Amino acid sequence: MKYEGRNFSYSYRKLFGLCSEKKLNKISSAISTQYGFLTKGWSQERNSEWSCRMYFTTKMILNATVLINSLEFARSAGLRIANPYFEYYAALSLIRGLVYTIPTEHWNSGELIAISHIRAINVAFDWVAKFDVALAAKMKRIALQLKAQRELIAYKAPASGDKNLDSNYDLISFLIILAEVAEFNSELLERSVSKHADPANFEVLDEHIRKIASVHVEGVTFFDKDDFSRLGYVQRKIRRPYHLGIFMHPGQSEDFIGAWDGDEGVGESFSNGSPSDWQVIFDVP
Repeated sequence: MKYEGRNFSYSYRKLFGLCSEKKLNKISSAISTQYGFLTKGWSQERNSEWSCRMYFTTKMILNATVLINSLEFARSAGLRIANPYFEYYAALSLIRGLVYTIPTEHWNSGELIAISHIRAINVAFDWVAKFDVALAAKMKRIALQLKAQRELIAYKAPASGDKNLDSNYDLISFLIILAEVAEFNSELLERSVSKHADPANFEVLDEHIRKIASVHVEGVTFFDKDDFSRLGYVQRKIRRPYHLGIFMHPGQSEDFIGAWDGDEGVGESFSNGSPSDWQVIFDVP
């Protein structure tokens, strides 16, 4: 799409309303400079890291999409106890997804993937503040409220149920903004890679694939063969960072979202629906 004469790969719904054209151009230049520090010294290691970071962010967008669809299903079924979980973790997914696209956040041998909730919230909304300080502060308050409500249900089991929970926020708008800021970052990264990086360094390394496909939690190891397969596709076919809208492809979205559909013929099973039902946050291919 075009915005004030500039070409953008993604059809943004809310991003261009966050600030003036002049300010957006200034932000774009500043972020591009930060990516330039990375891409001017591009290496196979850096290419691999950032390709995996883009992949992980696409997963966070898809995860938030599934959680929002699950929230709607729970609401229709009157399953109110689940709502705070779905709301908070949809928000957290996109908060983390945004963090993975920020050029000043270091990979640290994959430790960034496990960034704490509070640090992710602080980093994400400090970044959103580049666009609008007041909006960032409001969104941070919403994120902390969602976190508090989830913890109240999980840890305190209130006798009054959800009567003390607040719903005075537009969760979908909140999620769209986070997804679009991440997409905007990824567009600037893609341009910087195309401008500065040597294609000879467009390799995705096995060590980075293993850090995403094999996860260790509390002494338990989980290996995800689908992540391994998808990252193998990135390694063979994509090979470098692109913006999120094209880094995510139909096979990935169909497999990820479909993995959470309920079993057919078992009661009123949950379903994420058709691709037209996946577009509430992001233009999922």
